[in-house]
Amino acid sequence: MATIHLEESTRAVPLAAACLKAEAEPKHEVVLLDFTLDHSADEIAAGLLEVEDCQCIGFPVYLWNRQLVLDVIGLLRQSRPDLPLIAGGPDVTAAPAAFLENSGVDLVMQGEGEELITPVLDALEGGLPVPDLPGLSSRAHHSPVSAFCRDINTLQSPILSGALDLSKNRGLLWELSRGCPFACEFCFESKGSGRVRTFSSERIRAELEAIREGGIEQVFVLDPTFNVNRERVLSILEWIAELTPKTYYYFEIRTEFLDQETTEAFASVPCTLQIGLQSASPSVLKTINRKFNPREFRDKTALLGEAGVSFGLDLIYGLPGDTLQGFRDSINYALSLEPNHLDLFPLAVLPGTALYDRRKELMITAEASDPYLVQETPDFPPADLERAAALSRACDFLYNRNRGISWLSRVCYDLDLSGADLTERWLQAGWTDSEESENLKTFLKDQYNVQGKGELYPVIEDMLDYLDLLEDLEAGENSTTPEEQISLSDDTLLSLHSSCRIKTLHIHPAVVTAGFPGASEDLLTEAGEFRTLFWLRDFELCVDLLTEDEISVLNLLQKDGISYGELQRTSSLNEMNEFLISGILEAWLQIS
Repeated sequence: MATIHLEESTRAVPLAAACLKAEAEPKHEVVLLDFTLDHSADEIAAGLLEVEDCQCIGFPVYLWNRQLVLDVIGLLRQSRPDLPLIAGGPDVTAAPAAFLENSGVDLVMQGEGEELITPVLDALEGGLPVPDLPGLSSRAHHSPVSAFCRDINTLQSPILSGALDLSKNRGLLWELSRGCPFACEFCFESKGSGRVRTFSSERIRAELEAIREGGIEQVFVLDPTFNVNRERVLSILEWIAELTPKTYYYFEIRTEFLDQETTEAFASVPCTLQIGLQSASPSVLKTINRKFNPREFRDKTALLGEAGVSFGLDLIYGLPGDTLQGFRDSINYALSLEPNHLDLFPLAVLPGTALYDRRKELMITAEASDPYLVQETPDFPPADLERAAALSRACDFLYNRNRGISWLSRVCYDLDLSGADLTERWLQAGWTDSEESENLKTFLKDQYNVQGKGELYPVIEDMLDYLDLLEDLEAGENSTTPEEQISLSDDTLLSLHSSCRIKTLHIHPAVVTAGFPGASEDLLTEAGEFRTLFWLRDFELCVDLLTEDEISVLNLLQKDGISYGELQRTSSLNEMNEFLISGILEAWLQIS
C-alpha cells in the first residue's frame, strides 16, 4: 500500500492504508510504504517494485497527490502490465468511474474500504472474479453507491492492532468519529448521511494509552465537529489530561457548541482549536448551507481567549455571493477576534460536493482538474480573486509568520486602520513576504511617521524585537534549575547561560511579554528605558529588570566567564552574593 504525503511532517501518517492493513491481516500480508511529493514518479515506482513477491499495489488518492499517483501508475503499467492496481480515497470516491477509466487501475474502492479489502485480496490471491460489492468498481462492473460501514466499532483499530507503527513518526492522525451532522456545500460531507458514527469509549481510552506508550508528541484529531456531543467531549478531554498530559492536540470544533465548562476542559490540555469561520457574511454562508450569527460567534471565541486556549480561524475567498470587499470585511472581523493564527484559502469546487453539482446554477467557473480552484463568480471576477490571493499571502506574512496577535491590534488602534487596510498598505508599499523581520519594522515605522505618530513606534519595535528574541531562544539551548546545594569559593567559575539576552526596552517588559491585548494601560503608557534580562529556563521564557550595577556584573560574566573571587574584586555591586545566588537559582547563571 503506497501513500504519497504532501511533505515530511508530523501529519504524514498513512492512516487510511493502516486501516486497510488492520482489516486484511493476518490473512494477507500488507506492506505500507510512504513517499512525499518530493519523490519523483520514477523513484516511487522503483521503490514499489522492490517489494518482494508483490501481488497487488493500492493507492489512497487525495487532491494533492492525484497527478503523481497517475504518473506512478503509468510507470508501473509499463514495467508490470499484469500487476493488479487498486485506488481509493476521497479523490477517487468523488468520481470513481472517471478515475477508473482514465487512470489505468484495475479496481477502485469508493467510500470506506475496510469491509472491501479482504474480499478483494481473497479474489486476487485465488484468481477469482472480483466480488460484486457496494463501493467496488471494475471495468466489468460499476457500483452506483459508496461503501459504508454502519457499525465502525466492528473495525480493527490501526493503532491497537499494530498496523500503524507509532515509532515512525512523532505525530499521529487520530480518528474519533466519521460523518458530520452538517452539510456545508463546499465539503465532501455535504452529500453524506448527516449521521455521526463514533468509536467506543473503550477503544479511545486504549488508543490514548498506546499514544502515551508510543511517546507521540502531536496528535491531529480527525473529527470535523469534535465538540458536537458535550458529554463525550468532556470525557475525552478528561482522559487526555489524565493519560497524555504532555502530548499536544489539534482539534476542529464548532463555536455554537462551546460553553464555559467545555472551554475550561480545552484549557486543561495542551491543544490548539481550529474553527471554520469561512466568511463573516451571514448571507454568503447561507448560500453554502451554513448558519452564522456574528455576535454569538464573537462571544463564543471570547470564552477561548479568556481561558487562554489557542485557536485559529479559516477563511475562504471566492465563495458564491461574496466580493473582494466582503472578503476584506471577513478579514477585519476575523482579526478583531484575535485568533492565534488565521488561515486563508481560495474556494476549491471539489467533485463530489453539493457545490460542484450547483456550479452552473451559481455561475461558478473553476478549474476542471485538481486543485479545482475557483476562477470566477458573478461577484468575484478574476482580477479580484488575484487581489484576494495577494491579500491572503500578505496577511499570512504579517499575522501568522510574524505573530501579529501580539502587535497588530495595537498598530491598527494607533493608526486608526483596519487589519485589511494595514495589509493593503503593505502590498501598496511593494514589500515582499521576505523572512527578514527588518522589512516589517521599516514598513511599520514609515506608517507611524506618515501619520505624525513616530513617537509611538518604539513601543512596536520593542514588541517585534521581543518576538525575534523569543524565536531565537526557542531554537537555542534551554537552562535548567539546579538541584544541588550552592556554594561559592574564590575559584568558582561563573558565566551567563547561553540563552541569556540583554535588551533595552522603551516600555515596561511586562507589556512586551504579555502582549498588547492583555497589557494594562498604565504599563503601556509608562515611558523610559528598561534594561531587561531574558533567558529560557525549563522551557519557559523568563524576564527580569536590571539596575546599572547589575548590568556591569553581567557584562563581566558575558565574556568567557570570571571567577567568583575576581568578580568580588572587580565589581562595586552591593549585595553581590544575593544577586549571584538568585541568578544560579533562576538558572541564568552557570557555575563550574
